[in-house]
Amino acid sequence: MISDDSLLLTLVKDFGKSDENSVTVYENGKDPVKVLSNILSVQPSLLIMDDDYLAPNTVSILESLRKINDRMKIIFVTSDSGIELGKAVSQLGIYFYAIKPVEEEELKALFNSLLKSRTHYKQN
Repeated sequence: MISDDSLLLTLVKDFGKSDENSVTVYENGKDPVKVLSNILSVQPSLLIMDDDYLAPNTVSILESLRKINDRMKIIFVTSDSGIELGKAVSQLGIYFYAIKPVEEEELKALFNSLLKSRTHYKQN
């Protein structure tokens, strides 16, 4: 997860408390090269990107990330309700797009859905 949003941090850390999940929170600055390098070194199956933390570099980071790893699921969170950002990001294969404030129950339902799909994938 790349964010400094306290609600997102709390929810994601709670999600990572199970034995099957681990959560890494990136807190090493906003430099696009460092962010991308960190993502690539961790190779998460799910990435939560907070546009408010990474702006104005979010779209370029996503574009670079997609060139390298197009299978990673990305949850994109922003307080920018502008249509331009939505268009740019949606073309990059975002799994879930949320505008802040994110509802706690909605995020929990999303995490549960991801867990169920991962469990189903492992069984098949």
